[in-house]
Amino acid sequence: MTSQAVSDRLTTETLRSLSPQLRKAARYVVEHPGEVATRSQRHVARTAKLSAPTFTRLAHAIGYDSYDELRDLCRAEVMQPRTLLAEKAQTLVEAGSETPDKTAFFTQHALAGVQNIETSLGHLDHDDLGALVTRLAKARRVVLVGVMSARPILEYTAYIANMSLGGWSLLGRDGDGAAGILADLGPEDAALVFSIAPYAATSVALARHLKAANVPVIAVTDNHLSPLTEGAQHCVYLSTGSPQFFPSHVAAMVFFEAVIGMVIRERGGDSQRKIARVELQNHELGEYWQDKPARDKGD
Repeated sequence: MTSQAVSDRLTTETLRSLSPQLRKAARYVVEHPGEVATRSQRHVARTAKLSAPTFTRLAHAIGYDSYDELRDLCRAEVMQPRTLLAEKAQTLVEAGSETPDKTAFFTQHALAGVQNIETSLGHLDHDDLGALVTRLAKARRVVLVGVMSARPILEYTAYIANMSLGGWSLLGRDGDGAAGILADLGPEDAALVFSIAPYAATSVALARHLKAANVPVIAVTDNHLSPLTEGAQHCVYLSTGSPQFFPSHVAAMVFFEAVIGMVIRERGGDSQRKIARVELQNHELGEYWQDKPARDKGD
């Protein structure tokens, strides 16, 4: 067994049964197996800002006989090669040199995207999804939070949202200009925070700031151990597997497109009328390209 077995035991149901302190300890073990493997229990506890017995209780709670057994599993984990983005890219290049079919990767990548969508759909709690859509539909304002690879997805989400829904805004890159927006948010608003591993420190910090201000947070992430899940009103877990060197964002795109559509349906006619007004303005301002009829030579 490796420390991956620890992650396997930390299912969503198991985490929900743990106390907040044990959940924090579980996240530390999964995210820092090297520390657990090489440092004393007291040092690990001090670094994690928890008591040493908390880690013993965690080991027992997830089915291990002792903290030492948990530490041994982490030692086995850190001795295994760890695949980073650059290493995945190297694997990608090497695999390409071994196959004569230059288009095989396209099929592989497309099928992985389909699988991610299917897996994400299977993980969805439909009751919770309905509740989070209602929260977004009734919110006075909705702020979208995400940087790094999440940023383009949220820029697109903000674009289609603002064609139909009033009060949606995208927080500035890396927090720039965030203070003015954050200062006006409260319990009657909502925040959609999107980040997948490796998690963006800015997004995690902003999510915690929003929670402290009693703003309902909807965490869109890839794992129930994600730091975004702490205190979130709703959590959505998306599959990101990919033969690429970088995590796939296909399921995230589907999720955000679908959520905007669901909010429009719940808002009703007002959203449809706003879309019509925006579309008309785009025509009047010449934003949409139109093929002009050819002029007669006699004109």
